[in-house]
Amino acid sequence: MKVYELRNNFKSTILRAVDDRDHPICGDFNGESKKHIWTPVKVETLYKKTYMDFPKLIYGKPIVSYQVKSILETYVSNEVEFLPLAHQELDLYLMNVINVLDCVDWERSDVQLTSKKHFAGFNNLVFDFSKIPLNTYVFKFKELAEVRTFVTESFKNLIERNKLKGLDFSVVYDSEFTEKKELEQKRAYEAALAAIENNKRLEISYEEARERVDHGAAMASGKWKMQLDEQGRFGLGELLPDLTYQWIRPIYIPPILLGYRWHEVEKSEISNSYG
Repeated sequence: MKVYELRNNFKSTILRAVDDRDHPICGDFNGESKKHIWTPVKVETLYKKTYMDFPKLIYGKPIVSYQVKSILETYVSNEVEFLPLAHQELDLYLMNVINVLDCVDWERSDVQLTSKKHFAGFNNLVFDFSKIPLNTYVFKFKELAEVRTFVTESFKNLIERNKLKGLDFSVVYDSEFTEKKELEQKRAYEAALAAIENNKRLEISYEEARERVDHGAAMASGKWKMQLDEQGRFGLGELLPDLTYQWIRPIYIPPILLGYRWHEVEKSEISNSYG
């Protein structure tokens, strides 16, 4: 079995909600039903792009077109509520995932903790696939239900079979990824980080590094890397366990990175599909 994180393609149209301050759309979507309190909230197109099947809402809640809804609802009726939105031109629905599974393999996952030892996320997420029913299409798990949604290979196949566009299935979790492979990957990751550290050039502050990035350089600090893409847009990359970088176009820079020391490195090829 394979599981994918539900993510928008960078070519998906971007939306924003209008006059929404008191609307449930501003609340947490943690797997609880919202259909009994829902009224269509007005949304408008912020950036019109190539793909319209899965528009991206700035709040991060999954949005689908009527066509997608009509295809999916037969398969996910027990996993998703389709909540209508009000758009001037498009027939759109927010996909509220109510299927919450207890399926994290806590022994194999690498968990992030705060300074007070509170859960803060995952450095490496591993699923217990025995706890994901075979007929599952869409799900969340409790600890990250508000921010992350996952889909199975059945969902991916359904989307591709119907030639629907606008999702990025590049983040994959595979049940055939054994503990031995995981250990080998961890060793390779640590070796890659060591190589980055051992090949340091002159280290400089974030402010100096950012200026060099704006002039075309690539700068790194540990697992973090920053450079401009082919369109001249700033990208922040995090080295993943599979030794690829996951790139984002950040709205803000995490404060912790501002105190790091940076050094110049070789540029990477930035995927067009940002996180």
